[in-house]
Amino acid sequence: MHATLDDLPPEILLLIIAHTLSSGSAPSNILCVSHQFRNAGVEWLYRNLCFRSSEQLRLFAQEGRNVGVVLRSVTVDLTGNFARSDVWEHLREALRRCRNHNEKLGLGQKQIPLEALCLRLHSYSQDTSHHVFEEALSVANPRVFRWTGPDPDHHFSTAIVAPVASRLCRIFGIWSNIQDITVTNITFSVNSDNSMMPLLPEIPGLRTLYVGQATFLSAGSVAAIFCVNRMASLERVRLVDAYCESIWGSRIRRSDIEKAAQIIMFTEDVVQYEGVLSRIRKLLTCEKKTERIIGGDRVEGSIFLV
Repeated sequence: MHATLDDLPPEILLLIIAHTLSSGSAPSNILCVSHQFRNAGVEWLYRNLCFRSSEQLRLFAQEGRNVGVVLRSVTVDLTGNFARSDVWEHLREALRRCRNHNEKLGLGQKQIPLEALCLRLHSYSQDTSHHVFEEALSVANPRVFRWTGPDPDHHFSTAIVAPVASRLCRIFGIWSNIQDITVTNITFSVNSDNSMMPLLPEIPGLRTLYVGQATFLSAGSVAAIFCVNRMASLERVRLVDAYCESIWGSRIRRSDIEKAAQIIMFTEDVVQYEGVLSRIRKLLTCEKKTERIIGGDRVEGSIFLV
């Protein structure tokens, strides 16, 4: 007796289809294998939306149909493609369309609960649609958020410009489901008035925060997360190749955060300060990942910066 594809358990079949759809550029190839593959593949595609060009995003925003599944994740990966200024408008309309689909399924909610929202694209300082970006992300409510740069890891480039970074940090505060945040290739505002303000708003459910390849990150704003915010669920904060100024300056070390915390806690009693200091040492790591060939802050030995 010969086994056929029809004999595969649905869980195994879905893993095969998901792997192929995630890595292949032509989903129609595997969807044409059989009706079984098509039905499972279409459901997976619409449950885990992935857009690899602005045109795909535009078409879905205008014509995307409802196949009766609940959306689980959204990915916008424009690696190798120019992110036009209208990308945020298309993302906003796409998410609104998904929200309308949820309402038809009896899941009427102002925000779409997602397992993950992942971005891999550049933003631009001269873009006049930053408010549209904020509107777009406000439609979602992800558990996991990742925004990484589309360039290779060893290319130190900026994907999240300062005006977008400030809006992004505000958006985190309206996501009630958010637990894990990863942002890389990010630059923050050079504003001394906000240097001791918490980097993030109060986020009760946040478990992990990863900030990589960051420039103009204030040690005081990171320290304020521990001194001002409660963040009771917080388990780990990682700063990887995070610089207090440009990449030609110094990386942030844990001792910088501790010194900033001491300044913030100056008027508090010793017991409270010691509690904050203990929490910083328990949860925070500052790390080096990518070294310059010449110049800059070069670190020998351990990857941890204390």
